[in-house]
Amino acid sequence: MKESNPLIKAKRRAGRVKRWIKRKVYERNIGKQYKAWLAEGAAVAPGSTDHDVTISVIVPVYNPPLGFLTECLESVLAQQARNWQLVVANDGSTKTDVNDYLAAFAEAHRDDARITVISKENGGISSALNAALAEARGEYVGMLDHDDVLEARCIEAFSHAIGGSERPDAVYSDEDKVNGRGEHFELYCKPDFSPELLLTQMYLCHFTVFRTSDVREVGGLRTEMDGGQDFDLALRLLPRLRRVVHLPRPYYHWRAWSESTALTIDAKPWAQDAAARAQADHLDRTFGGGEVSPSRVPGLNEVHPRLIEDPLVSVIIPTIGTPNLSGAGRFVDDAVRSLFARESQTRLEVVVVTTGVIPDVQVDVPERHVLKHVVYETDAFNFSDAINTGRAAASGDYLLLLNDDTTVAEPDPVTRMLELGQIEGVGIVGCKLTYPDGRLQHVGIVLLPSGPTHCWIAKPGKDPGYFGSTLTPRNYLAVTAAAMLVDAEVFDEIGGFDHAFAKDFNDVDFCLRAHHAGHRVAWTPYAHFTHHEGATMARKKSDPAEAELFRSRWTAEYPIDPYYSPSLNQQLARIYEAL
Repeated sequence: MKESNPLIKAKRRAGRVKRWIKRKVYERNIGKQYKAWLAEGAAVAPGSTDHDVTISVIVPVYNPPLGFLTECLESVLAQQARNWQLVVANDGSTKTDVNDYLAAFAEAHRDDARITVISKENGGISSALNAALAEARGEYVGMLDHDDVLEARCIEAFSHAIGGSERPDAVYSDEDKVNGRGEHFELYCKPDFSPELLLTQMYLCHFTVFRTSDVREVGGLRTEMDGGQDFDLALRLLPRLRRVVHLPRPYYHWRAWSESTALTIDAKPWAQDAAARAQADHLDRTFGGGEVSPSRVPGLNEVHPRLIEDPLVSVIIPTIGTPNLSGAGRFVDDAVRSLFARESQTRLEVVVVTTGVIPDVQVDVPERHVLKHVVYETDAFNFSDAINTGRAAASGDYLLLLNDDTTVAEPDPVTRMLELGQIEGVGIVGCKLTYPDGRLQHVGIVLLPSGPTHCWIAKPGKDPGYFGSTLTPRNYLAVTAAAMLVDAEVFDEIGGFDHAFAKDFNDVDFCLRAHHAGHRVAWTPYAHFTHHEGATMARKKSDPAEAELFRSRWTAEYPIDPYYSPSLNQQLARIYEAL
């Protein structure tokens, strides 16, 4: 029914205009620094700087649009730094204009020893890359697709990152996309090196350089992985990647057009299959097997490593015996019952830590599991002390710290957390928590100037997050102790939870101490609990003394969260927006 009152119609129209103006102003402010940085690149003088290290850029070519190929190669010639080598491998292109252009390009630059153009029979992208790799003279090598563009300051920035005597194993940058009109969009501000993210997402992608010797030693590119050859290479190099540098600027512009996956995964449907083969091969090499399957999201695969051992997991549940919402039982009984019912693969030792003497948990205990009760006597509740009390009674190889107001939302959450927990270098694993209505409660914690922050909290459960951040395993500085898996040796090594944090920040402080000691904190979306947050201890504001202790202990050491890019807005209200 249409509105007939002209005054109301005018007010509604004015409201729409006002909202439109607000939205446009808002959009204009997003990425202002990014846009200014892109504009500054136009003023760079080609060949105006030089460095000792040579970076080889290898380009496989097969029938690209000539305009895109021209822009691609010209972007290397236009580099601010001179210390590059360009190797172009024409993989049997059948387009006359492409062949003529490459012949003319080679002739025009025949006196420049930095440029090599080779022609070969068509053998696929890996074959072309290997042919170019054979000609690479640089200490580092990076791949440039035949329709993409390097930012003019790319080699300069990478040379500085490679730097002096302590050479990195790899350097990678952020990336964005560019359309046929030269318009830039979809900036990807990546996290610092995140090995667990690399299991499911080839986020290194563009632009990444590896040591040339390492690439050759692992056998270069593999033709059976065409379509996912760069992902496969990165996974094979993963055990060698100890020192990796991330440059938080988009030094690579990924061309978005009808035949590029930058526009849609449907452009190359075989790419996801190739990625799955690379991932499965990695699981076979590293874990002796596992499972890779397409996820609900096009372009992503779920990856589940096989558990190498059969560990015992001690589940520590502090409780004061709060009645559940129905009033017919207690949250802690529901939590234990749910865990026993839905964890079918991993052996559990559940340690219920009660504040004072309260009735024991009365549930059926499956034969392979154990249920213990420990009394924590105190005049003033201290969460850290309760956790440490549970640890003293636990005998497992891993500890699962679990709030009593949680229930299992998807099967086998402990096993899913162990998939990451068993990886060398991982000390702590967090998981996905949702509210009873399905909204997100925990998908990782980032450190902002305002303090530790649950990213995407209260967003819809299907929200993919920033570039799939709620859908893929990855690393964070911290995860919540509402459901946190810890290697028992790591727990003991760093002295457990700090008594000084009785109510707040205890889990974040624990994670940061583990990270400081050299252990990674990982997160997985595949382990999923429902969390009735605050149901067993309602609190509104953090304790001022504990907040000040946390700030004094950690602000100087972590002024920027390595897993939350400095190119993203640091304000809570505009989290994950480009500056």
